[in-house]
Amino acid sequence: MNKITKVILITLIIILSLITGVIGYDRFTANNKYSINEKNLKIPILVYHDIVENKSEVEFDYMQTTKEIFEKQITGLMNLGYKPISYEDLIAYKNGEEKIYKKSFLIGFDDGFDGVYKYAYPFAKENNIPITSFLINDFVGLDGYYTWDNAREMDKSGVVKIYSHSLKHDNYDTYSKEDLLKDVNASLAQIEKELGHSVEKIFTYPCGKFNKEEQEFLRKNGIIQNLTDNKINQSKNLNLSGLHRMYPLNDPVWKILLKIEYRSIKYGS
Repeated sequence: MNKITKVILITLIIILSLITGVIGYDRFTANNKYSINEKNLKIPILVYHDIVENKSEVEFDYMQTTKEIFEKQITGLMNLGYKPISYEDLIAYKNGEEKIYKKSFLIGFDDGFDGVYKYAYPFAKENNIPITSFLINDFVGLDGYYTWDNAREMDKSGVVKIYSHSLKHDNYDTYSKEDLLKDVNASLAQIEKELGHSVEKIFTYPCGKFNKEEQEFLRKNGIIQNLTDNKINQSKNLNLSGLHRMYPLNDPVWKILLKIEYRSIKYGS
């Protein structure tokens, strides 16, 4: 064996040892919890829309994920040490009231499609996984959307939290900030009335459309806001008035992980 071959072999052994060490440490510390000031955590929020039973039902791959793929994504992430948390956990973490796992992530569904009730909810209930549904008030009970009875059942289970995706899913970036706040408050008030209890003031912009003036106005009025920009939240500058969310689409777990790392480096939050 010549010198060059030896150097290459030794280098490969060192690289493999480092990779093995990193993976081992990562798995060993997966159950560690941290407060917001202890460690800069990457906190992805996965955004889905509708869950369908099989591929034959998929009409829009950016909107629909099969039951099998959704379950593989979530269980795959959990098998790698990722821990699903709720928005309440995230709020408490931001306020310094609660520690969260090193690899925490959130799961959300926009629009209120009935696939959430039919497929995501049973899976979440069976595995005690917190998920969130952002409903459009005027769409509740329409064809393809779950009903208020469905909403109440999911809410009572304790694993599903329901918040606002607006009254009617309009282009709210064209609204005045006052009219947008009125819409959000009316949406949340109806949700509270139908569920029979108060809910956190959490809102997701339809189609991700917003302007900075609206965002700041809602922040001043205590509204937690979700964006849809495919960025990753980091605890060093966690902003509850502009939470980043990413589409897992129909990606395998390894691709989701690559996107988390890449976007964390690219955007820094």
